[in-house]
Amino acid sequence: MKKKYVIGIGNYINNDDSIGLRVVEHIVDNNLDNDFDAIEIGNDGMQIMTYFTEQTKKIVIVDCVQMNKSPGDYLLFDVNDVESEKISGNISTHEGDMLKLIDLGKKLNYVIPPIMIFAVEPASIKAEMKLTQKLKDSIPLYSNEVIKEITK
Repeated sequence: MKKKYVIGIGNYINNDDSIGLRVVEHIVDNNLDNDFDAIEIGNDGMQIMTYFTEQTKKIVIVDCVQMNKSPGDYLLFDVNDVESEKISGNISTHEGDMLKLIDLGKKLNYVIPPIMIFAVEPASIKAEMKLTQKLKDSIPLYSNEVIKEITK
């Protein structure tokens, strides 16, 4: 049977950059991961490629993304509907551009399942170990929206 995954991306030491990790924690801690696996991959984005297999039915990636929206706003989009505008150097474990990693997987002939990104606008990404209050208060909402998407 094919599996579905909610994958949290981020870094605990940079405020709201940890939102993907904290949404996954909320899902797991509240036993909401009944029909899918909820996984944290931290800031090692290349781990996403281990889920590019024929056994994967769908992936929803949860991450902090600067989109010029109000802090706490979120956007759910298909990776095929957007292009990266990030200027970066080489691909590395800390590159932080999921779209480029997915493109790399395509070029390496990985099986790319349907992938959605649940992007949350940060209020702060300073070196602090806590979420801003706006995002912290919104974790149940984000979790519900992610679960709705992964269980479609």
